[in-house]
Amino acid sequence: MRLPSTPFVFAVLLVSARAAADEPAAPAPGAPAAAPVGNRFSLKVALGGDYRSLYGVPIYGGDAHLFIGAEMGLFAVYGTAGLTIATTQYGLATTIIDLGCSFERRFDRFTLGLPLRPSYLRISRVTTSGALDSLGVGVAPFVGFDLLASEGHVLFLAASMNLDEYLVGSTSFAWGPTLSIGYRDDEPP
Repeated sequence: MRLPSTPFVFAVLLVSARAAADEPAAPAPGAPAAAPVGNRFSLKVALGGDYRSLYGVPIYGGDAHLFIGAEMGLFAVYGTAGLTIATTQYGLATTIIDLGCSFERRFDRFTLGLPLRPSYLRISRVTTSGALDSLGVGVAPFVGFDLLASEGHVLFLAASMNLDEYLVGSTSFAWGPTLSIGYRDDEPP
């Protein structure tokens, strides 16, 4: 009878050791079982670079958002407030203010979210002291990734697509991506 070769035995031992390492350790006798994550307060702040297109005119700027809400297991709901300070391709100062809510689903280090928001758009005029302004509604679906996490403190990166329909004044559609870096503070359960 022929014995298995050394590389084969080594591979079997390596696979067995990895499988054992991936299994969760049994709790020590008398130790309390891990409690499921319950509801907890959560605060997020994000800063980013923003691009929008309105009637085909590019708008470039900076974006700041504040999120205050609650995490419920793998889901989170936030009230949101945002400010975008920008300029059009032709040098017109532009401001976008949005308020709304955000619904999110967490997958380990990834987050999928859908903010719903009414917004206000203001573009300064060059020829007079007034401005063009409009109220609108929009969504900004996003995907986030937790870069660093430690005891309820998380540094994350998020990419969103802004889709806004402005209804007051003349109807117009604005769209564009935002790339943000942010901080999330989750109150311990």
